[in-house]
Amino acid sequence: MKWLNDWLGFFKPLQVRNLQIFWSGQASALIGMWLQVTAMGILVYDISGGSATAVGVLAALNALPFFLGGMLLAGLGDRFDRRKLLIAVQCVQWLVAVALFLLTVLDMLQLWHLYAAGLVMGVNQTVGFPTQQAFVGDLIPRRQLQEAVGMYSLVFNTCRAIGPALAGYIIAEWGAGTAFGGNVAASLPLVGCLVALKGRVADTSAPRKQRGAGRKASGLKAVLATRSLLFIMISALIQNICGQSLYQIVPALMHGNPRNTGLILGAVGAGAMVSILFVLPFARKSDRVGAKLSSGTLWMGCALCVAGAIPVVEVQALCFFFAGLATSSLFVTSSSAVQLLSPPERKSAILGLFSIVTIGVQPLAAMGGVFPVLFS
Repeated sequence: MKWLNDWLGFFKPLQVRNLQIFWSGQASALIGMWLQVTAMGILVYDISGGSATAVGVLAALNALPFFLGGMLLAGLGDRFDRRKLLIAVQCVQWLVAVALFLLTVLDMLQLWHLYAAGLVMGVNQTVGFPTQQAFVGDLIPRRQLQEAVGMYSLVFNTCRAIGPALAGYIIAEWGAGTAFGGNVAASLPLVGCLVALKGRVADTSAPRKQRGAGRKASGLKAVLATRSLLFIMISALIQNICGQSLYQIVPALMHGNPRNTGLILGAVGAGAMVSILFVLPFARKSDRVGAKLSSGTLWMGCALCVAGAIPVVEVQALCFFFAGLATSSLFVTSSSAVQLLSPPERKSAILGLFSIVTIGVQPLAAMGGVFPVLFS
């Protein structure tokens, strides 16, 4: 049957050994990251005396490096070997987790520690996020890139469904220190997997003559000169300012309740998983990128508006589930199109710009107070 072949064809990247190695480590690291991010948001809300603004400040500090230095830092993925760069990124992530764990169990944790950790994580993710996206493209034939991005999104959103829900339970039962300790353990397997890929992936660093500050300008110039790339960037900007920025302040919207925070964030991840498993395998056949981005943005906006209008946790969880259906579709469609349209020698720099409009601008809405008032 044609529909079954189409559905199964979407999962072909799972047969690639290099991707199996990378994604197994990435899954562990992402679950640990969500344990830590959820715990940080809840602790900031509690320590600040229930301040939604404080949670917004944490989100802003985490995203500030994306906004200010997204293309410059992301360009490191074009200048140096991406596998080695990702090992360094993950080691920094582990050190932050260790610091938060020790500060918590020793009862020394203060608000500024969480803010500092959020800023360091932001710098780290500014390098790591676009480098990971480009690295996936290094591991698979170009013709399977959209499917590979879809599988990466499946891994990410599976962890987003499991991580916050698990964090909510762990924090409620054993405290935030246990969640930080979980991230300490979960961060290490990815380093081992990246080490295991040595010799299986070509050195992706650019020739020395192509390196330099001009890469940042050339990446932006390439986007401005390519109408399709520019449209995708503008679309992603609208989606994140008006919609996905809400996910960052869920701890404040749930008034610091760990179980409800985990429920809402888990619902987003669950919706994204359903979209990847049952929508994207068929939607990928359409080359109407603009129609897919427009309809997905409208769908997400309607779901979030209903969640704001009906302040019942169970109803909000359902609405966030429907928003998650659009979130993964929008990300996969945008990210794969950006990679396919980007010149290989500028891929990381252009993905850095993509990270600015998808992550760096989110605090503009989170700090604006629109959503906290809407959900209060």
